[in-house]
Amino acid sequence: MNQKSEEHVEPSFGKRFQTALKNLGIGIIFLMAGLFLLWHNESKILEREISISQAESVISENQEESSEQQDQANKESRNLQSTTMFNWGLRFAGWIIVFLGLATLFKPLVVLVEKIPFLWNFVGRGITVFALLSSISLTLILLSAVWMVTRPVFGAILLLSGVVPLYILYRSGRRARLKQALRNA
Repeated sequence: MNQKSEEHVEPSFGKRFQTALKNLGIGIIFLMAGLFLLWHNESKILEREISISQAESVISENQEESSEQQDQANKESRNLQSTTMFNWGLRFAGWIIVFLGLATLFKPLVVLVEKIPFLWNFVGRGITVFALLSSISLTLILLSAVWMVTRPVFGAILLLSGVVPLYILYRSGRRARLKQALRNA
């Protein structure tokens, strides 16, 4: 009976905090890997789109298309359609990796306050919301930086949609500070 109770003992606070601090490196690696994956994927898409637009401009200049050029253009458009789902999968995977990296970076803060009953719950959820909104913003801002080169309007829309979650975080924090100041007054 004594062995069973010893098996279910939680690790001490010091051990959990040490583990959370050791995982900071993993969080940084995840964050960098996710951002690199997003940047690399978008730059490859951008290269492909530039080459397709150049090929289309050459074809439009030469009104008399040969069947070989027409086949080449059809093949490139089918290839582009088949890789679209793969590219969206890589975008989603990059965002998830960035989210996990940010969540791992803030884990020591959650471990620090986990013994305080009400504060632990709010901090844990707050860190998750912060990591979620920040990862969405980082992803959209990175994508906008890549797309600003060829499609400035599309890049600006992505940039604006990436700034909105940061603005939401800012406003919610400002509103909470204002409520706290009114309570203290």
